[in-house]
Amino acid sequence: LGDADFRVKGIKCQKMELGEADSKGRRAPIPTDEFNIFNVDMVIVAIGQGPNPLVTRNISGLETDKRGLIITDEKGHTSIPGVFAGGDIVTGAATVIKAMGAGKAAAKSIDEYLWELKNYNGGN
Repeated sequence: LGDADFRVKGIKCQKMELGEADSKGRRAPIPTDEFNIFNVDMVIVAIGQGPNPLVTRNISGLETDKRGLIITDEKGHTSIPGVFAGGDIVTGAATVIKAMGAGKAAAKSIDEYLWELKNYNGGN
């Protein structure tokens, strides 16, 4: 919902109910006639995406889990020395905060790794 200047002023959410189970036992949401309106001044759109299979297919030795997410330690180190990962490719469709945290940890580890390389190579 917006004003005359196209600024967001609210969001309108339609209440859903679960329908009958399908052949696999899953219940799909069905829209109702009920709505809720929330006053807001900003909307952040976050869409879930799966990991890009090109990354894991083209990097031999990169360990992934059954969902195709790259496996790292808490600092973003992957199974390949000098290769780091962070963000959605590690956390999956989690919150933006979790993805940012994983990205920040990986960035810090990359910085530390590059400083170690520089010191090892005599500052070059």
